[in-house]
Parts: sequence; structure tokens; C-alpha cells
Amino acid sequence: MTTLAPTARTIRANPTPKFTADEEIRLMDYPDSTEEIPLLDISSYLRGDPGSREHVAARLKEITETVGFFYLSGHGIPQSLIDRVFAQSRRFHGLPAAVKNALPWTDHDSHKVGYVGVAAERAERTNVNIIDDAKPNLYAKFTIIREPDARVQRNLWPEDLEGFKEVVLEYQTAVETLGKKFLPIWSTALKLPLDFFDPMFEVPHVTLSLLHYPPQKAVGDRQYGIAPHTDNSMMTFLAQSNIPGLAVRMPSGHWRLVDIIPGTLLVNTGNVLVRWTNDQFLSTKHRVINTNSADRYSIPVFFGPNADAIIEVVPTCQGPSNPPRYESMTYRDSRKWYYGE
Repeated sequence: MTTLAPTARTIRANPTPKFTADEEIRLMDYPDSTEEIPLLDISSYLRGDPGSREHVAARLKEITETVGFFYLSGHGIPQSLIDRVFAQSRRFHGLPAAVKNALPWTDHDSHKVGYVGVAAERAERTNVNIIDDAKPNLYAKFTIIREPDARVQRNLWPEDLEGFKEVVLEYQTAVETLGKKFLPIWSTALKLPLDFFDPMFEVPHVTLSLLHYPPQKAVGDRQYGIAPHTDNSMMTFLAQSNIPGLAVRMPSGHWRLVDIIPGTLLVNTGNVLVRWTNDQFLSTKHRVINTNSADRYSIPVFFGPNADAIIEVVPTCQGPSNPPRYESMTYRDSRKWYYGE
């Protein structure tokens, strides 16, 4: 019998009805939910309209307490830039295997960079996957981080791929700018000073991955494009191309296949917010199975705090009747916990 990994309960999941382990697997593999993934439009906030920050914050709080995923519109990142970075992703993944494999998967202070081929990533990591015995992920990925010191090169780049590095870095910077614009919204939602999070994001964690999912011929037997998991960052900004495959766990406990809405990014909240809010906000489970006949490409950007930022329950989410459920740790240590290191 397939069992859920014991560490799945370490970070709060959606408050849903209980299912057996076998039922959970079936629901992950065959999503049948028609529950709504909400839309959040932040255009009024980015324009600086009076009262818009408070309005957006209230909606964001509601979404993050109930679903943990939303479509983001009015985000200000040009579609032309998103199209260009997808074109570069296809260029990269179309390179010969020997060229891509020359960019080894490398660890830098709990951050990962480089290339991992299809089914090459180890699947036994303790706190990433939420089921036991998941098979190696059927995706390939190229990952870069935000380098904290421009004088020290940490990212690995393919040679002779003109324009690739420039476009990827341009998109990474655009998402970092967007992520920082969310900080006052989060502070408002949590009734904290507007600049509460600013010192923790001076050199933020901004990891970008170019993901390629070949078609998956069969569903089941604990095989996924990416196995069911939660993210560990504060927020993940996901750009999707034209092929679905992502599914998320909804409040009912059933899973929903995510639609692709042009002009939006798909955003979800991660384990850092769960710890900061003492379980008030969600880190929702999700997975990918590409059952289509075409290749699937997606580009997640994981936005989190400085490596040495202290992750502890914020003052407005604790009290005599609601003591902290999580010990304080640095973001660096939370990432090591996440990867089972």
C-alpha cells in the first residue's frame, strides 16, 4: 500500500476531509475538482489608486487562507518578455544532451544551479515530496539563482547560445521587482508595519527554473512529471505555456487541473508563509503529469527572503491562546530542512 510520507504533516496542508492514503494518490493522479482557482488583479495597486493596497491585501489574505493558489493579472510584466523567455527555454532544452550535461547540478549555500536531465533528479528527498517512493521526476530543468555578489559567478550558462543569458536574467529581474512590490501587501494583510519584510529581502532568494516535461504515456504507479509537493519559498510565480498538466489540491481535498489563462501568472504561497503566520496561510500541494502528446514548458520563479533572514512567527499571528507552532530558523536552514540535508 502506498503511504504518505511522514514529513508531509510537518507543514500544514489544506484543512480538508481525511482520505485514505490510496484515495489521496488517486485524487492526485486523476484530478476531478471544479472548484475555483481565484483571480487577483493588482493593476490598481501598481497604479497607486487610493485604497487599492488595502483592497488587494484583503483579497490576498482570503485567497491564501483558503486556496493558496491564484491567477495574477495586472502584474506589469510584458507578455513579449514572457514569450521571449519561453523561446529561450525551448532553445536550451533543444540543445544536445552533452552540451546541457556540461552544466552540472551544483549546490551553493543551499541554492541549486545547473542542469538536471529527465528522471535524473533524486526522488527520495525527505521534505519535498509528500508521498513515499515517488519515482524520479519526468522533467528536465535548468536553474539559476540571484547571485548575491556580482563579483562572484555562481550560475552556470551554456556556451554559444547568443541572447539566452540576457533574456533569462531580464525575466528573473522583472519577477524579483514584482515580488518586492508584494511585500507591503503582505504586511497590510497581516496588520504589520508596511516595511516589516523589507530588511529580509535586501538580497532575496530568486531562483528561476526552465522546466521541460516530455509527454508521459501512462498515469499511476507513483510516476509524475514532478511529484506532489509544496514549495518552500514565500511565493512562486509560474509562467505557463500552452500545455496544461499542473494540478493543485483544492479545499475539498480533491485536486483540480489548472487551466491556462492568457496574460496571467499562476502564483502560490510556500512554507515560509506558513511558518511566518503560524498556520494561518497555506502552502498548497501540487504536482505535474503531462498527459498531452506535446512537450510542456513552464517557468517557475521562487521568491523568498535573504539566506540569513530569521523565519519566526510574526507578532500578529501569535498570542497567549495561539503560541508559536514553529521554531525560529534562518531561511538558509529552512531550505536545508526542505531538501532533507
